[in-house]
Amino acid sequence: MRYGPSNLAGPMFRAIRLAICGVAMLLVVVSTAEAARPIVDLHTLDAYFALYAADSNVPWKATAVRLDTYSSAEVDFAAYQVDPADVVTAGSNARSRPVDTAKLKPVATWRYTPPGGYQFQTSMVAVPLGPREVFFDVEARRGAADEQVWVNRTRVGLIVKQTPAELTLYAADLGTGRALPKMRVQFLSGARLETRLTDAHGLVRWTSASGPRPVFALAQWGASYAFVSPLPQAPLPTTIVAVRTDSAVVHAGDTVRVAGFVRTRRGTALRAASGNVQIALRDGPALIAQTNAGLDAAGAFATSFAIPGGARAGEYAILASADGGVGGATVHVDGNAAGLALAVTSRCGGLCPADADVPLRVRATRGGAAAANVQVRVTIVRSPHVGGDETAAWGVTPWLDATVATGEDGTADVVIPHPTDGLASTYGVTLVSGAATANTRVIVPTARFALRVASDRDRIALGTPAGYSVVATDIASGRPAGAARVTVELRHGSDVSRQQLDLDAAGRGRGSFGNAPLGTSLVVASATVDGATATDAAQVEVAAQADDASTDDSSAGVRVATDRALYRTGDAVRATATAAGAAGDVLLGLESALGAEFAVVPSTNGAASASFRIADAPGAMRVGAAFVRDGALEWNVVPVALDAPGRSIAGALGDVSAPMHPGATVAVPMPGGAGTVIVRVSRGAPSGGAAFESAPGLLDVDVTSTVSSAPADAVWHPWVDASGQHAPLLGFSRRSQPPQDATLAQADTRAVSWKVARATAAGFELTAPSEAGRYVLSVLRIDDDGRVTAATSNIEVR
Repeated sequence: MRYGPSNLAGPMFRAIRLAICGVAMLLVVVSTAEAARPIVDLHTLDAYFALYAADSNVPWKATAVRLDTYSSAEVDFAAYQVDPADVVTAGSNARSRPVDTAKLKPVATWRYTPPGGYQFQTSMVAVPLGPREVFFDVEARRGAADEQVWVNRTRVGLIVKQTPAELTLYAADLGTGRALPKMRVQFLSGARLETRLTDAHGLVRWTSASGPRPVFALAQWGASYAFVSPLPQAPLPTTIVAVRTDSAVVHAGDTVRVAGFVRTRRGTALRAASGNVQIALRDGPALIAQTNAGLDAAGAFATSFAIPGGARAGEYAILASADGGVGGATVHVDGNAAGLALAVTSRCGGLCPADADVPLRVRATRGGAAAANVQVRVTIVRSPHVGGDETAAWGVTPWLDATVATGEDGTADVVIPHPTDGLASTYGVTLVSGAATANTRVIVPTARFALRVASDRDRIALGTPAGYSVVATDIASGRPAGAARVTVELRHGSDVSRQQLDLDAAGRGRGSFGNAPLGTSLVVASATVDGATATDAAQVEVAAQADDASTDDSSAGVRVATDRALYRTGDAVRATATAAGAAGDVLLGLESALGAEFAVVPSTNGAASASFRIADAPGAMRVGAAFVRDGALEWNVVPVALDAPGRSIAGALGDVSAPMHPGATVAVPMPGGAGTVIVRVSRGAPSGGAAFESAPGLLDVDVTSTVSSAPADAVWHPWVDASGQHAPLLGFSRRSQPPQDATLAQADTRAVSWKVARATAAGFELTAPSEAGRYVLSVLRIDDDGRVTAATSNIEVR
């Protein structure tokens, strides 16, 4: 039989198709068998979603909820009018309660289809509620998974200000900006609800005589509700103890010198304590040494501890206690091994240029003589910041890890490669040879002043503005570098947003970037003075889901200023506040630990002012203002500098810029009263527990707090599960080795000279070092009347 093309068309093609199908099935079976088994069936992602709503919604604006999904399956929405008492739970950290909606009639229903397929998406879903002033429960359902979130359509805004003495609530109309008099407010105090009415200025004041401090307040004005959970209030301490050392690093077998002061609250002010202070040196729980020191007329003390020669390397604590108060400082002990001691210094004498490598000299000695052929491991960690807390800042990273051998003279040279990012550097240098260690820091600024930029929150939710603050400081004196113009950028890959910020006289400024993109961005601040540019950066992470709770919801759009830079007890302070676009009344206040004084005044073109009389009080003192602007109740505060007994004073040394002769005695002007002065001359800038500049700030304890129910930056509250049908998602993180150690070593600035003496009103006498060079002069002045001040300056001996 002959087979032509027509005969092959049927059976042969069918056979070929069957063979192809068989091969395809075999490939499917093989590929399925060899593929990794998925952890979660993709369809279960339909049941996983998250719903969020803003805490405050004004009825004249459109309302939207935020929906986070991992698939594009449809979501059914429904909105129900509910009583806030059935939903809201008292407490700043408590979630709301789900509502049984089976017997409720929805006021609106709709369906939404998220875009994107099986990938993460954040969507803003419009809620068709119209202009009604009602409290709603919005329900989102996918299959059996059900989530609920409340939406409060209100024209009422609340601000709660707390001090240890009292709580004050202020209510305002978010539309007109006017204060709301005779409004009903229910306070949860202890286990009871107590109803109060606001006064003619929209205020309710709650003192200790009123009962336990409220943890929740619910206000109602017509159909509008507003509520707020005040933050827990810290008590005012009765005793403050400060401890500082001559160096943050000390070698085993050497001596660490300790000084400090004790302040005790008497009446309305902090005063110098009397009696004795107990001081202990501890290595973890182990007590190494302990002593008692007497407090002098200024409440100051000084002592020293000999570090045992065989002490292990590590962090030690120096704790001082007196009159029920405790203070402390840490000191790093460098260990010795069989008589071997290590040391490291910068060879550029503290003047290392930012665009050049930094040379280091490593020295090893054994029994005081040069130790040759010693293998020394050198690890260097870089922080791209100068000033402030370099260890907790963004960008701290290991920079160099090398091993060197000392020569016949017991020395070896190491070079730190300079960065190319244009940022300043603080290098933490650590040497290790067996059990022998050494630590120090090297600071390389890019200008004569330092910038520090900090994000208000390191992690924010998508749609939340990224707030930041900038501080400028003169490196040589440590004083604020005010009135500078700073360029601030938000960098996310190739996308850059830019702002100009003018710092105030205290060298401080605040701002924010709206709608920061999802992911990690950098906030970069830079300023140029005398041809040199200082730059600093901070990181902010924008997450789809983040904890929006914050103890600071102040607004950079509200500016507050005082009529003078320094006040005394009994002076009148005039506070002026502005907020572009604000309307209605303004709440102005003078806040301190002993209470607050408020004035509610009308604004004119977004500005208002009021005067207050300053009374003596311990701790921080500040003036603040609250405006209604664009449906939000925004506030801000600024500190008030008070020259009074028991307070920290901005320190300043007289002119010491002229070169000194070796060993010469120089009169250094430093205004103040009778007291004790601690004078230290060191090579390099001290850090950590040896930094004098931070000691006076311990007196500025801030025990006031402010919470707004309608802040300018949206605060999102999360859903509650109304079904219990959410799919569990599993995640794994695999590490092949421990993370790198990015601990920044402290500065080894053992004092060239250390003196504790009585000071006169004019200042003190300084004996210049016997060797030529550049040094850092640090002074901590402790006055008999309780004032404390600190100052730093560079000096030159030649």
